[in-house]
Amino acid sequence: MRRLEEIQTEERQLYSKEEALDSEANQVRRIKETYDQHLYEAKHFFDAICYQFHKNEQGNVYRALFDEFSQKSRQVMNELEKDEEELRRQKRKLSNQLEDIGYEKRKLLAEEENKT
Repeated sequence: MRRLEEIQTEERQLYSKEEALDSEANQVRRIKETYDQHLYEAKHFFDAICYQFHKNEQGNVYRALFDEFSQKSRQVMNELEKDEEELRRQKRKLSNQLEDIGYEKRKLLAEEENKT
């Protein structure tokens, strides 16, 4: 059976990893929010350009550019969402490991208490 010090060391490492994952998840969330705001502004920019050129062929060119831009933007957002989901999955895994460590720690402490 493992010693209490080993369990506590592993627990600290897991908490450290959890903290890093939380920080990374917050960073991804902020990036998504910023990207979403820029996408909103770009949409209005393209709409304004298309409106100004709606009577000639250039309007279609800008609309095609906007469609391509929208497609690429959705791809970027999908990748950010995949990253966010992966971070949530890792966080759940870490939480499960921390629960296991907590159980093992309580069990060891109970055994030591019964010995005395």
